[in-house]
Amino acid sequence: MPYKCCVPNCVGNYGKGPKVHVFSFPLNENCRKRRLNAIPRSDLVVTKYTGVCNLHLAEDSIIWESIFHDGKTGHIKQKKPR
Repeated sequence: MPYKCCVPNCVGNYGKGPKVHVFSFPLNENCRKRRLNAIPRSDLVVTKYTGVCNLHLAEDSIIWESIFHDGKTGHIKQKKPR
């Protein structure tokens, strides 16, 4: 099941809506508060499954892939957003 956007009236990943990437809330407390304040919902409870799709984020604030080195196998891996 794909993650769904928590922004009101967003249809990203719902039925006939567009397929989008959904990003979890930041762990940094200040960034998390700013994102929460930007979402017009008073009933929002953030869990590890709560996310915001790329339609509501500034393009320059998204890191589309990251590269890291796996110390156990020595391989370089790329992670893409979910």
